[in-house]
Amino acid sequence: MFLNPVAPSPLIEVEFDLPALARLRPTRPEPEFIEPREPLLAHDLVAGQLYRLADGCIALYRQLDSERRQILDILGPGRLIDAGLMERMQCQAVAFAATCLEPVAAPADQLAAMAEQNRQLMLSRALGHLTRLGKQSAGERVAATLLDLAAQFGPEAPDSFSLHLSRNDMADWLGLTLETVSRCMSRLRQDGLIDMGKEGAMSILDRAALIEVARGERKLESIYAVRRR
Repeated sequence: MFLNPVAPSPLIEVEFDLPALARLRPTRPEPEFIEPREPLLAHDLVAGQLYRLADGCIALYRQLDSERRQILDILGPGRLIDAGLMERMQCQAVAFAATCLEPVAAPADQLAAMAEQNRQLMLSRALGHLTRLGKQSAGERVAATLLDLAAQFGPEAPDSFSLHLSRNDMADWLGLTLETVSRCMSRLRQDGLIDMGKEGAMSILDRAALIEVARGERKLESIYAVRRR
């Protein structure tokens, strides 16, 4: 079951049964392999075909102009890619890590049900993210995002996961500046809530406190403090 690790969206509550995807097999022997930072447009994904993200990380985004983009969602292992839905949403996709997409094999009625479930999941996450952008502070957004990524990329060890997003990627997802994201991450680390290792290794050291920050119950007071000389 894929649920918001902090709290359900106040706008919509939907439950999703995704583990069954792991039992499905690809319709063809060779899955799609995507290199880090490679766009999905470079691959001939079939409209109407569902693909399961077997491994890696995909970002859905809209390009605003030559220098600006808005990341709409981050997809981790187990999530579905619907090429036709992406086209209707007028969004693009790029891999943030070495990624494997497997075409899903199932009867037509089951595929239709899974596609609808995927649309509901994307809608639920979009509404939750809209609320996050409109109502949460910078520190709350960063904390909630780390919890979301931990749920997607560290299901077996949720307090240790690979952070495939750069600071700039997080800024494009959360509607923040690069500097603000960096300050929030540094403050969370200084307060002993997280630790950052090499090559994107991320550890949550105090999950309860991080949830409090994400919910606005604990403030990161010195994020914007000016360092005294």
